[in-house]
Amino acid sequence: MKKKYLVLQIKKDKRPEKIYEILTDKFFYEDIFLYSEGEYFIDITNYEELYQKTDYKIAQELKNTLTKEKYSSIKIGIGTNLFLAKTACNIVTKRKKIIIAFLDEKKYFTFLSTYKPLSDFWQISNSMMLKLKGLGIDTMEDIRNYSYKKLYEIFGKNAEYLINHSLGLECTTIKELRKTKTPKRVSSTTTFKTIKSTKESIQELIPLLDFNILKLKEENLKTKTIYLYIKYANNIIPKQTIPIKLSKATDSYNALMKTTLSVYKEKINPFFPIEKLAISFGEITKRKEETLSILLPKKRKNYLFAKIFFRSKKQSITTSNQMNYLHT
Repeated sequence: MKKKYLVLQIKKDKRPEKIYEILTDKFFYEDIFLYSEGEYFIDITNYEELYQKTDYKIAQELKNTLTKEKYSSIKIGIGTNLFLAKTACNIVTKRKKIIIAFLDEKKYFTFLSTYKPLSDFWQISNSMMLKLKGLGIDTMEDIRNYSYKKLYEIFGKNAEYLINHSLGLECTTIKELRKTKTPKRVSSTTTFKTIKSTKESIQELIPLLDFNILKLKEENLKTKTIYLYIKYANNIIPKQTIPIKLSKATDSYNALMKTTLSVYKEKINPFFPIEKLAISFGEITKRKEETLSILLPKKRKNYLFAKIFFRSKKQSITTSNQMNYLHT
């Protein structure tokens, strides 16, 4: 299956958690990468089949959802690799004055080979552009026609990016990008098809927590803050986001489970049914290798239960780290 990527750029906003919630309602956590403030890379390869919609339709629905939430300055690029998707978002939307743009290798060669300035392209800084200009290189076509050997002599490893991008190529994937830094959040969300009572919702919360905690262990992480999100049916009363501050960062299964369930029982309104739950771990840090916890077989069974649970429900699951397993 040919890869498809989506790059979303949105005006900087004081509600990044809301954007994240919207994205994780539509895409698996493992397919999302926060590249910079207000810019998200998303692997949408499997979603055309999942939603039975075209890549453009998926992008359009995402744009409509963000617009309804009163977000502005939205730009979306779709491409057959991350470079082309980012180029579509950065250059094509601006050039054609549109919100959603698509770019594949053929369109890239046809329309952008002689585009200027080079600094508009991903990973070409102003200083690099000036250095290229000194070599008589003003366009991507010029890079393709220049001696690759000389480019490596002048730019070193950066020459690889220049050459690949001039050819419309990009090998980096979301999975590889996610390995480059510690995630800011580990989260999971579920929307119920059948509205749940307080007692029922607690039973639904356990596998969400179970999954997130085990995800921390899988990725050698620990957390110091838990965010508990509760949305009541039909917005009878305002939704709640409850922060839970821990005394120290941890990946302890018992501590995280016990603390979250205790606060949930204390803060939840028992008189109103629940429509949606989400758990997010914040202040994520890496565990030191020598202090890593051992993932016991018993915990592994809990993780498998969560995996089977989510698949069997076939509901709108979003997770800031649940998705690695849903694709396996």
